[in-house]
Amino acid sequence: MHPNLSINVLSLLPATFDRQVEVAARLGARAITPDIAQLDDYSAAQAARLIGDAGLQAAALTHRAFGFADAAEAACDRLERSIEYAAAIGANTIVMTTGGRGTLSWGDAAKRFAEAIVPIAALARQAGIKLGIEPTSHLYADVSIAHRLSDCTALARLADISVVNDLFACWTDTDIDAAIAAAAPHTALVQVSDYVYGDRALPCRAVPGDGAIPLDRLLPAIVSAGYTGTFDLEIIGPRLQTEGIEIGLKRAAETIGALLEKAGLT
Repeated sequence: MHPNLSINVLSLLPATFDRQVEVAARLGARAITPDIAQLDDYSAAQAARLIGDAGLQAAALTHRAFGFADAAEAACDRLERSIEYAAAIGANTIVMTTGGRGTLSWGDAAKRFAEAIVPIAALARQAGIKLGIEPTSHLYADVSIAHRLSDCTALARLADISVVNDLFACWTDTDIDAAIAAAAPHTALVQVSDYVYGDRALPCRAVPGDGAIPLDRLLPAIVSAGYTGTFDLEIIGPRLQTEGIEIGLKRAAETIGALLEKAGLT
């Protein structure tokens, strides 16, 4: 598997974390992205041991929603615990969404988000960890105010944090090429999957190469913009389950690996 690829554990559900680690290692991945919501039964030390014993690294840790508008103090406490967990397992990036805006305008919500996260972002920097905001569908407006890649970059600049470029969520942005270039200096992780025309219900991610996302154009653009980090395979939904998780992930790795090599990332 290409050295810049990782496997997001959301692709490996419903397996337990120990099984997820086993599958990722068997597929030849060098890194895995755990989800904090699935690690309740594992201490950070246990998770770190499982990852290390399998010969893997932690590419990132998924925190999910920050929740700035509801209870900023509680949200910061939760995120601080995720930072501690990420540091313990060796993940240098936390993937997250902002939390919903409620009745706030976008501008007011962005300002409040930045104000709420600034103190905890400073703690993350001290721990050597990047907080990355990812774009997400408007159907998840209850957990995010960022639905375009350029939204994420605007928030990253405002709050002095990072961007996670989830191509499934932003490939249809009208300014995607300019947005990739603008996001590149702030990008901590790129998430890769595909979309098949006609799929209407989330989650509906497809194996890269099976759908309409122009990965053969977007991935080289990301590399050309200066990003040379990890590309995380995050393939969630029935298509992968129907084909067989390991079979589909192996195809995904081959497709994306070839595109990265062609783009000059070896």
